[in-house]
Amino acid sequence: MQEALLLRFIAVIEILGGVWGLLIMLYRMTHVLDNLKFVLFLLFYLIPFALSILAGILLLKNKMAGLNLSLVVQLLQIPYFTLSGLYYSFMSGLLLGIRISFLEGMTNYNFNLLLGGYCQIQTGLPVEITLFGINIFALLVFVFLFFYKLKRE
Repeated sequence: MQEALLLRFIAVIEILGGVWGLLIMLYRMTHVLDNLKFVLFLLFYLIPFALSILAGILLLKNKMAGLNLSLVVQLLQIPYFTLSGLYYSFMSGLLLGIRISFLEGMTNYNFNLLLGGYCQIQTGLPVEITLFGINIFALLVFVFLFFYKLKRE
């Protein structure tokens, strides 16, 4: 019973995060419609949010494909980092993150709690910036889904 409730919670979080992310990306697209390159680039960013929505819907329907897709969606959300000028971050639903960053000889530690959806892949950042973060919520959900899948098979 608790597993079913937790699976529904995860599915709803994936759906809501995916919808939020899609809305943000579609809003951004309205500001660059005159530039085909940017529109195509933003369309690329719609993919993870569409996968998140699909995973949530299939998970609600108790489909094995939903479980597998949810594992992928959660795995994509676990790390976020800046390294050698490249920044990667994807969040669809909830981010409960711990982050360590290094800049100009200083080390900073941060704790983040965010709701919603965003996806960023950015290049050209100063190489002096290094950041590593872990989305603890996504990690815990991934572990739960992984062991649930093993038990179900």
